[in-house]
Amino acid sequence: GVSMVNEIDSSFPTIVADSGRVSQILTNLVSNAIKFTEKGSIRVRGCQTGPNEVTVEVHDTGIGIPEDKLETIWGAFKQVDMSTTRRFGGTGLGLALVRDLVEKHGGSVGVKSVLG
Repeated sequence: GVSMVNEIDSSFPTIVADSGRVSQILTNLVSNAIKFTEKGSIRVRGCQTGPNEVTVEVHDTGIGIPEDKLETIWGAFKQVDMSTTRRFGGTGLGLALVRDLVEKHGGSVGVKSVLG
């Protein structure tokens, strides 16, 4: 099975943002982690990293992404391994939408991954 762990810092500040869009961002990130994690854990971490800045991270023990494919995941209709489209499904818009919404809120997205 997969365990879900909430590691949002208790001092996480109230932020001014479009709550519907922030919910959509988090839902897409966590859904993506669930889709590619068969066992282990998914951890959602959040903390204040500056006077007007927060960082939210989703860590998982999923299948990983090859280093040369890390930036391609943010494109529309992209999956690192197209054979996973049949296996995992999805529209291919989730992470592209995440990047767009985060950037419209003045933020940025990034990814780190280890295969396996």
